[in-house]
Amino acid sequence: VILPLFGDGEQDWPQGLRAFLYFLGLMWCFMGVAIIADVFMAGIEKVTSKKIRVWDSKKQRFYTFEVWNATVANLTLMALGSSAPEILLNVIDIFAKEFYLEGLGPGTIVGSA
Repeated sequence: VILPLFGDGEQDWPQGLRAFLYFLGLMWCFMGVAIIADVFMAGIEKVTSKKIRVWDSKKQRFYTFEVWNATVANLTLMALGSSAPEILLNVIDIFAKEFYLEGLGPGTIVGSA
């Protein structure tokens, strides 16, 4: 396990200092997730807003069509994003147990949907 970060000597530090440092680390992680989510969503909007132009030779004009149904694409990605913590937890569990299936397993992912 990772904690305590600074070894057993950390237990001798004042509790307020340790709480502040762990809180600072937690905020750092939350900011990282927020930045990654913003970048991810900007990319998703670019992908789901793609359109194509098709030439109709009978009517001699172009028609523009959306490649993705925006509602379906956004709902699918929202479901994936909301299940990401459970999926990541399951992946970490699998690696921690050297690929032996026990504990969380597929029920974690199925139960989160």
